[in-house]
Amino acid sequence: MPFTVNMTGTAQVDDSVKTDFETDFIIEYEQTNVMDEFVEFNRMIGAKSLSFPRYSLLGLATTPLTEDEDATSSALADSSILITPAEYGNVITHTELADLQTGGRSSRAAVRLVATNMAETRNALATLALEGTSNVVYGGDATATANIDAADVMSAAVLDKVYNKLNRQNVPKLGGMYIAFMHDDVIHDLRTGSAAGTWQDVNKYNNDLRVLANEVGMFKGFRIITNNHASIGVDAGATTTDVYTSTFLGRNGLGLAESAVPELRVTGPFDKLGRFLNIGWYGVFKYSIIETEAVYKAETASSVGANA
Repeated sequence: MPFTVNMTGTAQVDDSVKTDFETDFIIEYEQTNVMDEFVEFNRMIGAKSLSFPRYSLLGLATTPLTEDEDATSSALADSSILITPAEYGNVITHTELADLQTGGRSSRAAVRLVATNMAETRNALATLALEGTSNVVYGGDATATANIDAADVMSAAVLDKVYNKLNRQNVPKLGGMYIAFMHDDVIHDLRTGSAAGTWQDVNKYNNDLRVLANEVGMFKGFRIITNNHASIGVDAGATTTDVYTSTFLGRNGLGLAESAVPELRVTGPFDKLGRFLNIGWYGVFKYSIIETEAVYKAETASSVGANA
């Protein structure tokens, strides 16, 4: 007898259980996702490609107006960035026996794992998009990736350099600050600096609780965000030094195009006895740099990295 596909959707899971699944999914996703707060959205369901507009700044109005003459209008100049979303997703196929023998815990665990996977995947894709910038500075006295040594760690001087690069091009800030995404190993070097003008020196007199809690917060014009999806170039520097990439963002620097919003998908059963349930996530989206001058990266070593 041939196999018969029994496509009954989510019949194996009643409405209240599905609602609980979605609640667990959202909570877990929001706890893990750090990137989407800072992106520019363009969402058009069913669109193949989505366009992000870029507008040129107006020329400075340095000539006084004439009292009895109308002001001369300035032309609005724009361009666009076209982003084509792609499909992403992951799934766990769950058996009824596993759910029964764990008292229902395994299906809830699957939902949390899928939510975490979606958040981490999106963070990783957004990070890769930012790291694609050609605007780069280096730690310490390094002038290229290959000559970064163990002493060329993240510092207040590196942040000053990146801030200058962004601010002198009049890149708008996000909530009054630029955003810095750094690996924990890189943040470690910021926190341990104790010389004049370093993070500990600045905070110990103004906010000693931040030092005691080991929080970075805001420093040198940047809101520091932990991002352990930041790339690590193993042995990419001088004498087998690992090289860490940190990214920095101003307003309109990173765009997210979505033609199908990523979401929890619960499907099944697809077997004759209804014993298999698919718990996963699916979405059609893509991250991309919009304003090239609003994104920089810094390549540094870390004192707790593998440098030997």
